[in-house]
Amino acid sequence: MRCHVTAKEEKKFLPENNICPMAGTEWRKKLKIAFWSNLRGQCGVTTNLACMAAMSAISGIGKCILLENHYNLNSLGNILLPPERVAILKEKGQYYNKYGIEYLLKRLYTGESGEALIHKASVPLLYSSILYLPQSYIVNREVFNYEFELVRSELFRCLEEVSELVYIDTEANRNISSNAILQEADLIVVNLYQDQFVWREFFDNYPSIRDKCIFLIGKYQPDWKYNLIRIRREFQIPRNRIGAIPYNMELQSAMNEGRTLQFLNRNYLKTSQPDNEILMKELKRSAGMLRENVLQIRREKRRMLNSSVQQNYNR
Repeated sequence: MRCHVTAKEEKKFLPENNICPMAGTEWRKKLKIAFWSNLRGQCGVTTNLACMAAMSAISGIGKCILLENHYNLNSLGNILLPPERVAILKEKGQYYNKYGIEYLLKRLYTGESGEALIHKASVPLLYSSILYLPQSYIVNREVFNYEFELVRSELFRCLEEVSELVYIDTEANRNISSNAILQEADLIVVNLYQDQFVWREFFDNYPSIRDKCIFLIGKYQPDWKYNLIRIRREFQIPRNRIGAIPYNMELQSAMNEGRTLQFLNRNYLKTSQPDNEILMKELKRSAGMLRENVLQIRREKRRMLNSSVQQNYNR
C-alpha cells in the first residue's frame, strides 16, 4: 500500500495537520526559519523578522513563534510590545520571573518540558497567531549564550510542538548557537542592504548555506542606483528568492512605540497614505515570496518521506 499525496490533497496538509496518514509521526510540517545577516546591526534583521512574521500570521500561513538567540538592545519586544503592556507585566512581576527565554532555558535545563511550558513562558500576539519569547533580564551575555546552546535541541523540539513556524532572530557574529541554527534551519532569510560590497561579501564567504537562503533588502530605496533589479541580475537570484521592504517613516514610528502589529494590521486591507500603500504592497510581495518557499520546502519534505515509506514497504 502506497503513501502518496497528490496535489489535490495538499490543502489538507497545509498547515492544519502535521502527520502523513500512513507515515506516522515522522511527517511534520514544522520549519525553523533563521533571520540573519553577515553584518551586525545594519541590515534590519529584527525589523524584517517582525514584519514577515506579522504578515505571515495575518495572511494565514500558519501559527509562528518568535525568539532571539542573543541579547539585543533593539529587541523584538521593543518593536512588538507597547510600553503599557510591558509595564503591566512588570507590575505583576511576570516579565522577569514568569515570561521570557531565560525562564524557559532554566526550566528546560532542570528537565521540565512540554507545550504548557512554552505557553507559560511566551506572550501571545495577534489573537495568539504569534507567540513571542521575550528577553526579560539577561545579566551576562556569555552565560546566556552558553545556556542557550546547552538546551538548544530540546528548546526547538518544544517550540515545534506549539507552532508550524519557528522564527529565530539569529546573531550576526555566528556564536556557537548561531552556527548550529544556520546549519539546522530549513530556510535562512539573509537580510542585506543596498551596498555592492555587502552582497559580494556574502556570496564570496558563505557558500555552504547559500542554497537554502532567500534575501530581504531592508530600508529599500527604489531610486538608488544599486536597486533590486541590478542585485538580482548581478548575483543571478531568482525572483521568488528575493524581496524588499521599503523605508517608511510611519512604520519606523510604530516600531519605536512597540505598535508594529497594530500598524500592519490597520493597513493590511486598505491604506490612506501613498507611502503606506507602497510599503504594504512590497510587504505582501515579500511575505508571498516567503510563503512560496515555505510551501516548497514542505512539499520536498513530503516527497522525501513518501519515497522513504515506499522504499521501506518494498523491502
